[in-house]
Amino acid sequence: MKKDLTSRPIKIKVCGMLDPANLAEVCLLSPDFVGYIFYPGSKRYVGNHPDPALFRIPGEGTAKVGVFVDEELSGVARRFEQCQLDLVQLHGTESPGYCRDLVEEGIPVIKVFHPENPLREKGRGTEGLDMKDYAEAVHYFLFDSGRSGEGGSGHQLDWELLRSCDIPLPFLLGGGIGPDDAGRLKALDLENLFGVDVNSRFESSPGIKDAGLLSRFIEEIRNHSIKRPRL
Repeated sequence: MKKDLTSRPIKIKVCGMLDPANLAEVCLLSPDFVGYIFYPGSKRYVGNHPDPALFRIPGEGTAKVGVFVDEELSGVARRFEQCQLDLVQLHGTESPGYCRDLVEEGIPVIKVFHPENPLREKGRGTEGLDMKDYAEAVHYFLFDSGRSGEGGSGHQLDWELLRSCDIPLPFLLGGGIGPDDAGRLKALDLENLFGVDVNSRFESSPGIKDAGLLSRFIEEIRNHSIKRPRL
C-alpha cells in the first residue's frame, strides 16, 4: 500500500561551505544541513587543516555533513570525530560493505547516486550494484548529476529519470538546483523525497554562498511545503 502523503517542510542542505563568517550568515536562515567537502579535487575542498571555526554551528537545528569520495575508512572516521560531523555523504564508488562499516561505527551515511551514469564501475567493488543493494546499509540516498567519483557537477539533473526508479529510502535531490527552481520542486510528486541539496548556483564565488538568494529560496520552499510521504 502506498504511504499516506502529508504536507511537511522539505529539508534544505547547503553544501560546499568554506568560510566561517559565511557559515554564520547562512546558519541564520536555519538550513537543516550544511555540507563540507573533504575531497581534494573539489574547488570547495576544506583543506588538510581547516579552520575549526568553520565547524562551529551558531544556534541549534543544523546538522553537519562531511562529503567524501572514495576515502579510506579510517580517514572518514577521523574527520567525522575531529570536525564533530553528524553525517557523511559518499560520492564515490563506495560499496555496501564500506557503508555498513561506517554505520557500525555510529556514523550515519548518505549515499550518492547518479541516475544519468549508473554506479557500475569495474574493479572497484561495485560492478552490477544498484541502490537496492545499499538499502540496508545507509540512512539516505542523494541523487545528483555528475559522474560517480567526481563529486557534484553543478549541472541540472533530469528529475524525470527518478519517476521510473523504485527508491527504497528517503532521499535528497541535488544536481544543479538553482534559485528559480522552487516552483518546479513544489510541483514534484516523488515518493520518499526528503530534501534538496543546493550548492554552486547559490554562490558569489566557489564556497561563498549568497545569503540573499538562499533566503528567498528557503522561504519559498518552506512556505509552500511539498507533498511527500510521512516517514
